[in-house]
This record gives sequence, C-alpha cells and structure tokens, in this order.
Amino acid sequence: MWMLVIILLNTVPQITTVTVLQTYATSQECQNERNRVGYEMAEAYPYERDFVIACRFDPRQQT
Repeated sequence: MWMLVIILLNTVPQITTVTVLQTYATSQECQNERNRVGYEMAEAYPYERDFVIACRFDPRQQT
C-alpha cells in the first residue's frame, strides 16, 4: 500500500508533522496524484516551501 503524505518541515504546535492524505494500491497511482497535488499546491502557495508532498510505502498494509 502506498500513502500520499504531506510532511511539514517546520514544527507547528498541535499539528502532526506527517499527515496521510490518501492511500493507493500502486506506486504509479500515488506518483500521479503526488504530481497533481504538488502542482496545485505550488500554484496556490507559490512562496511556501515549508512542506513536502511525497509517496511512502507502508509495509504494514501488504495483502
């Protein structure tokens, strides 16, 4: 199982540093959505560089 996550690079009180946005069955599905979300975030917040949108494999979710 692949997870699309947002990783906050700055510490914000009462906010989790890594948040799962969605899960996907394949790496390709996750990467496609990561690209879309990354593009939209860059357009919406052009001067914000304190987060990363990434795909991460979760071995606990193997079937």
